[in-house]
Amino acid sequence: MARFLFRLEASLRLAEQVLETVQLKFAQEVQRWQGSVKACALQEERLHEAQEGQRDAGRHRPEALGSWQIFALDQQRRLRQCDLARHEQEVIMEQARHDLGEAHRELEKFRRLKEKQFKAFAWAELQKEQKISDETGQILHWRQQKQSLQD
Repeated sequence: MARFLFRLEASLRLAEQVLETVQLKFAQEVQRWQGSVKACALQEERLHEAQEGQRDAGRHRPEALGSWQIFALDQQRRLRQCDLARHEQEVIMEQARHDLGEAHRELEKFRRLKEKQFKAFAWAELQKEQKISDETGQILHWRQQKQSLQD
């Protein structure tokens, strides 16, 4: 019996490697995004603390109000930078997600093609076996007829 050989096996293996690489990159980008979300949350807490310090200074220590205002503005600027960095990371993460989907589709395309070709190969092998079986049956039948004519 013949052995099935998928001619695009190298392409299938390459697609599997690409998928693994893209999965790793996506996981790294997700981790970076999570880190930026945590950094933004921390910066937001710092801003709230600065605003609370500013309110407290306005009520109880007017001489420190200017320092607290500068500090609060700096924290607000840092929060905007953090939000911008988080948004940029979201864009990068979404691109990595898109790449992951593309790599997955490419791999599935090769897997389906291999499965389809294997089914066609198996069907052809069954047809060959059936033909051989039919021919063997005909030969045996002719021999039996020939034998019975000779008897």
